[in-house]
Amino acid sequence: MTKTTEKKEAIETGEAVKSTIKNFKNSSDVKDFYRFIHENNLRSEARTLVAMVLKTITPPKKRGRKKATLQ
Repeated sequence: MTKTTEKKEAIETGEAVKSTIKNFKNSSDVKDFYRFIHENNLRSEARTLVAMVLKTITPPKKRGRKKATLQ
């Protein structure tokens, strides 16, 4: 493939992901969940849970340096 077609495919994929995220954020279930949190003053608890989930699902950072190769 040429670079231009690869770029077009990457842009289309990115746009599809963006639209999927927007649809997820606007779904009725998510809106109801946000409303439940707001009405019951559970913002601090929800924040703690989200932080714990993000910490669990994010991969650990790689430490160290790459070894230099001699040419």
